[in-house]
Amino acid sequence: MILYIAWLLIFSSVFLSVFYLSIYSTARETRNEEMEEMENPPSITILMPAYNESEVVEEALNSVKELDYPGYQVVFVNDASKDSTLEKAEKYASDKIKIISHEFNKGKAAALNTGLAETDSDYVVVQDADSKIESELLYKAVGKMESDKSLGAVIAAIRPLKADNFVRKLQTVEYQLTNFYRMLMTEINTLNVTPGAFSIYRSSDVKDVGGFDEGNITEDLEMAFKLRKSGKLFEMIYFNSSYTEFPSTLRGLYNQRVRWARGFIYNGWKYREMFLNRDYGYFGTVQLPMLVLMPALIVTSFTMVITGLSQSLLDFIIKSSAVGVQLPAFSLSNLYTGILGSNMKVYLPLLLSLMLVAYIIKKAYNYGGERPRNIPALLFYFFAYFLLQSGFWVAAILKEVTRSKKVWT
Repeated sequence: MILYIAWLLIFSSVFLSVFYLSIYSTARETRNEEMEEMENPPSITILMPAYNESEVVEEALNSVKELDYPGYQVVFVNDASKDSTLEKAEKYASDKIKIISHEFNKGKAAALNTGLAETDSDYVVVQDADSKIESELLYKAVGKMESDKSLGAVIAAIRPLKADNFVRKLQTVEYQLTNFYRMLMTEINTLNVTPGAFSIYRSSDVKDVGGFDEGNITEDLEMAFKLRKSGKLFEMIYFNSSYTEFPSTLRGLYNQRVRWARGFIYNGWKYREMFLNRDYGYFGTVQLPMLVLMPALIVTSFTMVITGLSQSLLDFIIKSSAVGVQLPAFSLSNLYTGILGSNMKVYLPLLLSLMLVAYIIKKAYNYGGERPRNIPALLFYFFAYFLLQSGFWVAAILKEVTRSKKVWT
C-alpha cells in the first residue's frame, strides 16, 4: 500500500513538472511586457491599509511619491495601529496622499473598503504598507487593463525588501519559483491570486462584487475567486516587481502560512461550485483541483516521512534494549549491498522527480536573468522545505477541525 502511495506522490510531482515545462516552452516566445502608449491615462487610487507598520511605512509612502504615472492619488488607511504608524504617515499628508484612521481595529478588508468608499477613480491599486513598487509598474499594469477588457486584475512579481537572515533568504528562493509558476499560469489563464503586495483592479469591478469580504482572513484570495467567478481573467507583470517585507522568524512564517492555508480552505469551500466546472476553463478543471491535490500530497508525504522515522526509531530502541547499542560497520561492500537492497521502484522515479524540480528551479532563475544565490537556503528549500510546508498545512487543518479562532497576523 505504501509503495502505491509513493508512486502516486512521485507521479503527481513528475506530471506537474512536465506540465509546467510544456507551458514554459512557449512562454518565452509569446510574453510581452512592453509599455502601452495611452493618450489619456485613466485615474488611479492606491489603497494602502496599515496596522502596526511603523518600521516600514515611511519607505512605502516614499515609494508611492516616485511613481511614473500622472495624476494618481493615495488613500492611506490606518487601522487603529498601536505603534507610531499614524504619526509617521501623517507627515506625508498632501493633496496626493490622504490619511484616514479607524478609531477601532476592523481588519484589513474593512480598511480597504474604507479607502474604496473615498474614491471614484477608474482603477484602484492595493498596496500593503510594508511594500513598495517599481516606478514603471502602474503604467504597465494600467496599459494591460486598458488593452484587454476581460482582465479583472493585474499583479506583479513579489520580491523581498530585505533578505538579511536565513528565513528571509529561504522565502526569496521560494518566491523565485512562485513568481515563475504564476507567470506560467498567466499563459493558460489559470492565475488564481491577487496579492496584497500589489494588485490593480477596475474600481467598478470591485464595487460590483461587493468590495472586500470583511469576515475573511485572506481577503485578497477571496477577491480573486470572486472576480474569477464573475468571468474575469488575471495577468502578471513578471519583469517589474513589488518589494515586500517577508517574515523574519520561523514563528512569523508559521503564522502567515497557516493563515494562508486556512484562508484557502475557507474560500475553497465557499467557491466549491467552481471546482471541476468547465464554465471556468482550465481554472476550474486544472488549477483548482491542483490547489487541492498539492496540499493533500504534501500532508501525505509528511505523514509517510514521520511514520517511517518513528518506526525506525522504535525498532532501534527495541533492538538496543535487547542486544545493546551497536553501530553498523561502514565499508564499500556494505554500502553496495544497502543500495541493492533498497526499493529501486521508489528511488529511481523519486530521483527523476527531483531532477525535474531542480531543472525547473534552474529555469526559474534563468528566466528572471538571475543566478542562484543563497546556496544554503536553496539546498534547504530543495531537500527539506516540503517538511515545513507540510507542518503549516497540518496545523491549518487541525485549527479548522478544532474551529480555532481565525486571526489576521
